[in-house]
Amino acid sequence: MKKTLIALAVLAASGASFAQSSVALTGKLRFAYGQTETAAGVKANGIGVTDGDWNIAAVEDLGGGLKAGANMALRLRGRDAATDGASTGVGARPRDSSLFVSGDFGTVLVGAIEAGNGLLPLVTAGGPNYIGLDNGAQLAAASNVDILQYTSPSFSGFSVKAATLDAVGSNGAQTGGNITLFGANYANGPVSVALDMTSYGASFAATADSRTRISANYDLGMARVGAGFQTAKNAAGTKKDETAVSVSVPVGAFNIGGIYATSSTDGIAGNNTGYDLAVQYNLSKRTYVAFQAQSTKAAGSTASASAQRVQLSHSF
Repeated sequence: MKKTLIALAVLAASGASFAQSSVALTGKLRFAYGQTETAAGVKANGIGVTDGDWNIAAVEDLGGGLKAGANMALRLRGRDAATDGASTGVGARPRDSSLFVSGDFGTVLVGAIEAGNGLLPLVTAGGPNYIGLDNGAQLAAASNVDILQYTSPSFSGFSVKAATLDAVGSNGAQTGGNITLFGANYANGPVSVALDMTSYGASFAATADSRTRISANYDLGMARVGAGFQTAKNAAGTKKDETAVSVSVPVGAFNIGGIYATSSTDGIAGNNTGYDLAVQYNLSKRTYVAFQAQSTKAAGSTASASAQRVQLSHSF
């Protein structure tokens, strides 16, 4: 009895400090039945996991307007012989992890993340879930990087950011030089605009030498539209331009959307093109079922590759 009373007294005395911290566990799991057909006419179909992860977010109030936090994610894709999922893309693997400190000065973040190099996530905010054109070769894929980033407070909707990045696992020592990024954002009411410019070190020459991208979204109420443009140049001076436009329309429990993207590269005739279409029905705030369709065509090709699937998703 005395031990119980002592424990309750300690808990009561320290309650203020416990109340200043919070930890949240969230995640999602998605399965789909789908079919694909390559540009050469090869068909395949089946059922499988399309996405799944756990995310842990911890935030502590340091007082005086300061906050600190940590975010850690683990990708979980179901049963697989490879425990880290490296061979097949399923199983369990680490995802984004980061630490941040924020206050009146802005936010400083350090972590290891997946940095998307394409436009698609920037122009499809608020839309349904798509198959994802970045899964193919139509637009630049994402890359894993270590990052140190500063983001300023928002002034009348405007904010700026600066970051230095290097290859994951290099422990900050990058022989070919790091990536530097400078960007600006504006968000006010229905309008949001983002601009960033990136310079790559020599060790990233295969990815790019420099990149500039700009995107904008506008919420019309009855629909949301987005558009973006990206231009990147590698060390040899070869330039690649990418454009993407999207629209999504909420209709009751439905969210209907589409995105069209195109890219062109110096020295290659024609454009890569692709589109994603999706009709998502929200069974609740956390569960939906969706029909998704995709078509892509490589530059110079006379035939398109296609994919269709029905996806069930639950988040928590």
